[in-house]
Amino acid sequence: MAAPAPADSLGNPTPRYSATVDLPAAPTPREGRVVSAGDRLPVDLSACRKILVVRLDFIGDWVLTLPFLAGLRQSAPQAEITAVVLTRVHDLARSCRSVDRVIAVEPRMTGPMEFLGSDENDLAGFVADYAGGGYDVALVPRWDADFNAALRIADASRARQVIGFSEECTPLRAELNRGEDGYYSAVLLDRRRMHEVEHKLGFLAAMGGDAGTTRAVLDLGDSDREAARDFMKRNLGIGQPFVAIAPFAVGRKLLPPELTAGLAGRLATATGLPLVVIGSPVHEELAGNFMDLLDVPAVSAVGLSLGGSAALIGDGTALVGMDSGPGHIAAALGTPVSVVFSHPTSGSPDHVGSPERFRPWGDPSRIQVIQPRTPLPPCIDGCDADEPHCITQLGIDHLYPPIADFVMRFVPQTAESTA
Repeated sequence: MAAPAPADSLGNPTPRYSATVDLPAAPTPREGRVVSAGDRLPVDLSACRKILVVRLDFIGDWVLTLPFLAGLRQSAPQAEITAVVLTRVHDLARSCRSVDRVIAVEPRMTGPMEFLGSDENDLAGFVADYAGGGYDVALVPRWDADFNAALRIADASRARQVIGFSEECTPLRAELNRGEDGYYSAVLLDRRRMHEVEHKLGFLAAMGGDAGTTRAVLDLGDSDREAARDFMKRNLGIGQPFVAIAPFAVGRKLLPPELTAGLAGRLATATGLPLVVIGSPVHEELAGNFMDLLDVPAVSAVGLSLGGSAALIGDGTALVGMDSGPGHIAAALGTPVSVVFSHPTSGSPDHVGSPERFRPWGDPSRIQVIQPRTPLPPCIDGCDADEPHCITQLGIDHLYPPIADFVMRFVPQTAESTA
C-alpha cells in the first residue's frame, strides 16, 4: 500500500536527533470491538497518564486535527500527550501547545522505524515510553484509509489500548485496510457525512472527551515569527501589506500556472499590493518559472522553512491558492483565504476531493471556496484524474470576479486608494 504523497507544499527541515526502534513483524490481535457513532468507546481519558496520538498525514490534515488535540488536552489535563507525525509536518507541529512532545517519522511498512525529534531529551523520553509500553492509550484519529502505517506505529507502542476508526467507515478504508479492526482494542464506526474536523471531534466525544473546542489554533514559535519578519525586512519592508499566492498543488488540484499568474497579476493591480509566492524549496524552479509569468511586483518565499512560511501567511492581507496546506494554515491563523478546488459543486460530498470534507476550517466569513460546477467526463462523483482535469473548466473570467470581490474586502483602504 503506497502513500499518495503530494510534493511538499512548504519547507520541511529534518529534525536533528534520531533513534531507531525495532517493530514487530506483525501487529498484535486485539478485541476489535466496534462502537457505533453516538455510543461510547471504552476509554477513560481522566485516568490516562500518557497518551500517544499517531497522525501520519500532510500539512492540511495536521491543521484539521488541531481542534481534536485542543479538546483532548482539556479532557486529559493530567496526561502527557505525544504526537507522532510525518517529518514533512514536524516543523509546523513542534510548537503545538496542546501536546507535550512531537516526534517525526517517515512511514515504513516493514522493518525498524526511525523516530526523529528536535529535542534530544524529548526523543529519549519518547523511546523509553514507546519501547517500554508506557502509554495508556494510543489514538489513531484518521477517519479514512490509513496509507502511512499509523496502525503499525500505534500497535508497536504496546499501549494498553489502541483506539481508532473502523475499516467500515469508508469504502476506500474497507478496501485498503481490510481486517485491521481486529488489531485495535476498539474502533468507532461513523459513516456520517461531515467535515474531517467534525469526525475527529466525534471521535473525542465518543471517548467521553470535551468536543466543544471547534476552533483550529495554530501555534507558531518565536523562530518562525523571526524568519517571517526577516523575510519582510529584506524583501518588502516591515508592515507592508501583501497578497500571498500559493500556486502549487498535486495532480488534479493544480490550476495551469499561466492561469494562476494571470489571476494573481490582476489581483495585484486591483489591490495595489505586491505578491508573495508561497511554496517549498522543492518548488524553487517552478517558482522561478511562475515569477517569470508575472508583470507585477512580486517576491518568492520558497526558501523559508515550514514554520516561517506559516508565520508569513499569518501576516498576509489574504491568501489565494489551491486545495493544499497553505490554505489550511491561512484559515487557522485568521488570514482571509480563497481556495480553488477541483471537486465540482455537483459532485459527491463524500469524495476525497470534496470541500465538504476538506475545506479550510475557520471563520466562514474569511474563507472562500471556488469550484467548477460539473465534472468533465469520464469523472462522475468528483474529479478522479491524476492531473489537472475538471479544474481546467475554470478560466480567468470564472475566477477573477468572485476572488477579487472577496480579497478586496480585506485590503487596507490606503492600498486601495493607490491602486
